[in-house]
Amino acid sequence: MKLVILGANGRTGVHVLRRALDEGAHITAVVRSKAKRPKLRHHRLKVVVGDPCDQKFLTAVFRGQDAVISTLGGRRPTKSATSVYHRSASAIVEASRQTGLKRVVVTSSALLFPPRRWIDRLLTVLVRNVVTSASLMEQILQAADLDVTIARCGFLTDANETEYRAVNGALPEAGSSVSRRSLAHFLVNSACGPMSDFTVFGVSAPSSPNA
Repeated sequence: MKLVILGANGRTGVHVLRRALDEGAHITAVVRSKAKRPKLRHHRLKVVVGDPCDQKFLTAVFRGQDAVISTLGGRRPTKSATSVYHRSASAIVEASRQTGLKRVVVTSSALLFPPRRWIDRLLTVLVRNVVTSASLMEQILQAADLDVTIARCGFLTDANETEYRAVNGALPEAGSSVSRRSLAHFLVNSACGPMSDFTVFGVSAPSSPNA
């Protein structure tokens, strides 16, 4: 498997890197600057510097690759920062068309599911830029002729676990959070698994033994 990782230097991206290497993948990691190069070194890991929202740059990166995983997201809930969701999606779609890459796996927000609690409604208002841009990203990807897996998740934690629950079309019951390691396992498993057209999964931590 030849795999491109966007956001490879991020807090989730570094776990995706490690998991993909454990699975034997040959990885091209995309970072925005030399200062953001991952500390990890491996003979199956190549790091390239460029803008993941630049279609021409991604076209060059995608040539000869099997799949792309994007963990891109705004570090702040501002309109400018969160626009990386839909801007990168547009670049991914066009670069995929130019190169023949078919498999795309991205992270999104669980707030795109219908709200179950009052806190979900409140968060949807407070981080409306995240919801708007992530929704546009999903629409762009759904309209493309690609094999797309979307992982919608809630709060990301640094818990040291790798198990997860994934439900097609819904957030798992009481699934308000998931560890970055667990999410990385889901993303890599999806990239390496069978194709399934356009699929949205809710991803969360495993059930509590006391639930």
